[in-house]
Amino acid sequence: MTPHHAERFQRTTKALRASLLVILQHIDELTRLAEAEVATPVSSPPTDIEPICRLDRQTFSVYWQQRACFLGYTLPFRLLERLAQRSNQYVSVDRLVQDLWGGPKAPSTIRSAVSDLRFKLRAAGMSGLADMIDGSNPGHYGLIGGDGHSRPDALPTVVRRQSDSRREVHR
Repeated sequence: MTPHHAERFQRTTKALRASLLVILQHIDELTRLAEAEVATPVSSPPTDIEPICRLDRQTFSVYWQQRACFLGYTLPFRLLERLAQRSNQYVSVDRLVQDLWGGPKAPSTIRSAVSDLRFKLRAAGMSGLADMIDGSNPGHYGLIGGDGHSRPDALPTVVRRQSDSRREVHR
């Protein structure tokens, strides 16, 4: 290596070392900021609205009235999570389909997902929570808390269809 190249090599090495030190200082600063952010949680605005249920994304379970139901990262979990984001409000079927599938689906697809969710909740002893999934507003579903009475569409989809077909036969 010529003396000229050796000098350039040393200068480049020193510049890289200085850059590396600056990068490490920035990493240390970012780490301190992240630790400070974790230490001082952001407080959410006070609210008088009590959540209807608690969903845990770590375990993909729903908790309601001292009961737990494991749903896994499944369509029923994502559906309940979406409805719980706006509890006591209706969400259009079109919005649910877009949020859950990202594209067009037949209306029966969402009915089946709701039916499956209700079935799993009832099997876990959460009939009251299952009944709060309200589809009585045409073209909409909501997680509507309150009286705890069954909604007009609270029957599973298959039973509803069978009863509809029976009505047609008896006419």
